[in-house]
Amino acid sequence: MGKHVLLTGAGHAHLLLLRHAAEFQRRGHALTLLAPGRFWYSGLATGVLNGECAPVEDQVDVAALAARTGARFVAGRLAGLDREAGRAILDDGRDLPFDLISLALGSETAPLPGAAALPDRVFPAKPIPSLWRLRQALERRFAMGEAVRAVVAGGGITGAEIAASLAGLAARRGGRLRVTLLAGDGPPLRNLPPTVSGPLLESLRRRGVEVTPGRITAIHPDRLDTSAGPLPFDVVALATGLRPPALLATFGLPLAEDGGLVVDHHLRSPLDARVHGAGDCVALQGHRLPRAGVFAVRQAPVLLHNLLAAAGGGAPRRFRPQRHHLWIMNLGDGTGFASRGARHLQGRLALRWKNWLDRRFLDQFRA
Repeated sequence: MGKHVLLTGAGHAHLLLLRHAAEFQRRGHALTLLAPGRFWYSGLATGVLNGECAPVEDQVDVAALAARTGARFVAGRLAGLDREAGRAILDDGRDLPFDLISLALGSETAPLPGAAALPDRVFPAKPIPSLWRLRQALERRFAMGEAVRAVVAGGGITGAEIAASLAGLAARRGGRLRVTLLAGDGPPLRNLPPTVSGPLLESLRRRGVEVTPGRITAIHPDRLDTSAGPLPFDVVALATGLRPPALLATFGLPLAEDGGLVVDHHLRSPLDARVHGAGDCVALQGHRLPRAGVFAVRQAPVLLHNLLAAAGGGAPRRFRPQRHHLWIMNLGDGTGFASRGARHLQGRLALRWKNWLDRRFLDQFRA
């Protein structure tokens, strides 16, 4: 008898899995994707922010993708799980049946006090459309001739890339912009080797980005309260770290300290083998993986195999994360910064490499 396999969230892993929807059908299983709408790809997000890319270039129409591959698409958001009944509860009260379910719900930026009251001035790094809203807000201010004070909160790779992108947007649009990278209470880019962080920080400073210590404790209309003192601002981008969705805590399944859904090396919950997961929302037992799309991409073939195996009674396959991964930043000025381990490459070649990888990934899901 065929199984109902439900994919919740249109993350990297689920997009790749959708390309093999016909394999589920061939074996007599029904495959459904539940997602709120179009997928925004994190790899081109700063290209949208810095003005190089139009928003449509960064999106995948997942409903059309499901239709082409033969999967069922349901527009909506997951609000809860009734695991005993095998039902996924949607935020509008509908429910969907499942025999197997896979969660790829992504991650979110941790909120800060006061941020919700200023949606036109505070822009979290995720969800990705927030960066498109930030670009629009700055372009409006540039068009009116305003001098803008932009603060980027977060001293990691994401914060550095957003700061570089803002400088690039101002240069493209002829805007007057002062960018401050508020790098936290420790050294900026402290998770990178000095051979990588040093050249990257120097590149930011050469372009006028002020890198300063401090973390935001509260946001007010006239200032940011930080651990280094008050800081005036016009707009602020929050790259203060990602966390799994709080919704996961309602499922009655084991969670890691950071709130991620614990999965074993077969990408399934150790408490409920019907529940699988991939990407930013999961925590792999025995590993602390960075929240980067490359891991979801590498999890995809294992997830595909294991969902088919679970539906048909086959043996699962282990996921083995790589020790080092490649990351490439778009610096917003026509150059990129690539790094793997202690090695780096900076310049136009790095950006061409990034664009080739990103567009090749997206082209898989377009007609």
